[in-house]
Amino acid sequence: MSSSNNIQSTQGRLPLGSDKQAGAVGFSVIIKLIFFTLAMFILPIGTYYYTVNGIFEGNGTYAAGAAAGMANLVAVGYILAAVLEDKNNDKKDKKE
Repeated sequence: MSSSNNIQSTQGRLPLGSDKQAGAVGFSVIIKLIFFTLAMFILPIGTYYYTVNGIFEGNGTYAAGAAAGMANLVAVGYILAAVLEDKNNDKKDKKE
């Protein structure tokens, strides 16, 4: 027998001493992800159709620019929410 039969794969296993909940994603994170996903889909499209006839009087270029701006605002909001959540988790870890 060769020595390669004694080697076991560690793929899919947690490191020794690690918590099983360490990689789990919380419910609030899933809700935030769903919210920002819907916002990224609905707000730019809604902004385009609202502004193309209501504000920019048929000029699709300006309306598309407004929609792109709204998509950027949603992305920045998602980043800020993630940073604030990470800071809150760091404060909780320091208290424990």
